[in-house]
Amino acid sequence: MLPYLAYRYVKNKREKNQRDMDSDLDSMVRSIVPDKAVISIPGVAAKLGEDSREYIPGVLSILEKSVGVFIEWRPSEDPDATWVMTSDDGNAEMVHSRSPEEKRDRGARVAFSMDVNDLSSFRNDEAKKGSGGFPSIRLICRDGSSQVPLFFRNCSTGEFIDRLQGYITLRRSHRDGNLVLVVDQKSEALAKSVSMLDENGDILSRFMQNPYMTAMTGFSKITSFVQDQVIPSVLNDTDAVTQEEKIRLMRELRLAEEQMRVHSDAAGEFEVVTQLDLPPRPEIYRELPVSKELWNSFKLSNGSIDPMKLHHLKMNVFRGGLNAELRKEAWKCLLGYRQWHESDSEFEKRRTELAKQYHNMKSQWMSVTEDQEKRFSKFVKRKSLVEKDVARTDRTVPFFQGEDNVNLIHLHNVLMTYVMYNFDLGYVQGMSDFASPLLFVMKDEVDTFWCFVGLMEMTHKNFEKDQAFIKLQMNQLRDLVMIINPKLANYLESEKSDDMYFCFRWVLVWFKREFSFLDTCKLWEVLWSGQPCPRFILLICVAILDSQTNMIIDNHFGLTEILKHINDLSMHLKVDEILTAAEAIFHQLSASQNKLPAHICQYLNIGESAVSSSNNSPSRSDPDREDL
Repeated sequence: MLPYLAYRYVKNKREKNQRDMDSDLDSMVRSIVPDKAVISIPGVAAKLGEDSREYIPGVLSILEKSVGVFIEWRPSEDPDATWVMTSDDGNAEMVHSRSPEEKRDRGARVAFSMDVNDLSSFRNDEAKKGSGGFPSIRLICRDGSSQVPLFFRNCSTGEFIDRLQGYITLRRSHRDGNLVLVVDQKSEALAKSVSMLDENGDILSRFMQNPYMTAMTGFSKITSFVQDQVIPSVLNDTDAVTQEEKIRLMRELRLAEEQMRVHSDAAGEFEVVTQLDLPPRPEIYRELPVSKELWNSFKLSNGSIDPMKLHHLKMNVFRGGLNAELRKEAWKCLLGYRQWHESDSEFEKRRTELAKQYHNMKSQWMSVTEDQEKRFSKFVKRKSLVEKDVARTDRTVPFFQGEDNVNLIHLHNVLMTYVMYNFDLGYVQGMSDFASPLLFVMKDEVDTFWCFVGLMEMTHKNFEKDQAFIKLQMNQLRDLVMIINPKLANYLESEKSDDMYFCFRWVLVWFKREFSFLDTCKLWEVLWSGQPCPRFILLICVAILDSQTNMIIDNHFGLTEILKHINDLSMHLKVDEILTAAEAIFHQLSASQNKLPAHICQYLNIGESAVSSSNNSPSRSDPDREDL
């Protein structure tokens, strides 16, 4: 044993010395061989987010270093450099809206340096003629992550791309003209060889290898694994590798459950579906938000909504959302806090009673002493979760900024009172994401609480410990992708990603982490309208995935890369474009209802599965309301 230990000691010592020598040599080479700027393009601005109107001016460079060739973007070092603000008509105006410290901090946050060998592809978008905008590039890495969009204010993207081609081979995607791929020439040659061989294969045999099978799969309970580990992982900005580990565990548990199900229920039926020829998607346009004047035109003299016009009103909300000044009144109706048929006097009378109930429940948890908490472990755990979540919810939104912000106290009170209202469910991480926009709009604890109760009636199944409803929605999403985009469905299956768990966060908190605060408000009120179908949130998921098909397939993303790419879409999605695409998909499927499987029609509430549209509103006053 002793000689072996001595051998290991000497071996480790030699390896350490070699590493030290390599490090010293690398440092010496870097000091002898200076970085060479192949090209430096000033006036390249980084956009902070899709909803943001602010751009940070900077310099984009291609650098030859001793360790490789790098693409770098750095913010401008000029403290007086202007920030570009794009106006609503697409024209640009220069303003000095930030202090030098803010510019430096924000610029440092989005600055990057990446090896060209880590580049997988990039989007090259030219500005539309007459729009007053700028051409842009967004770099996508091999691991699925992406850099912030870069806008070329003073020149085109051509010179940058020409210089880049001196180091890597580029090819424009056949599927998407704006997507430029980095080609691995060895892999490209192999792929061509395989495709030539495949062309001689039996077409029928290749078709039969991948039939489209859709089925509703039941799930058993998975203790508290998803609630205690997966939800915190996807909501707390955990790195994609950790998220992937959780998702893989979820998949293993699912497969184990399905295996048990095969043995216990051999009589299960599956509906086999071949690829459908769907009609073209219609061109859809979003309408203007519902104004106070238009909303009032649907009212009767007593302040209630005319039942004969209710469906028309909901369609107006669905097609355009609401003006900000109207939300405080309209959200109460959409969330069932105020019933559509209630007069002004009836609601005020009931609101007085509900206010008393709220303060009674609030006093219950506030009166729990420290001594009682020693024997009330479940309450203490939920209280701790609420406090942690409130401290980190929407802190970048001005309404919740600052350490002594009274709005944080109101948010805490609402969530703790809900623990007393629904102690069976209590509090689960992510609920604060639903409560904060309500408080922002209502500016009142009582109104916020009862709106939150209505919203939780729609979404509470997302937070149940077994997560059966989330998994059901993932299955339904997979079914819809199979029908709408079979190419993507086949690819996800080949990458063992067809369980759709990378969309978990989208469905869990209704895209709260994907859109800006105000865009989230618009998206939610569209969903609350209940139009045009109970599962419209799944069509929003499909619309986003459909728009990313070429990016995912052409870059050969696996599960880890898909997860990173999906996470990087956050704050870079345009809510109106997504809503328009989702509605177009609905009408495309609705026009094919006679061809669709029965369960797809059921998700969309079309064909024989349809129920009266007047009962589709997601409010507590609707007896036939489905949870979204």
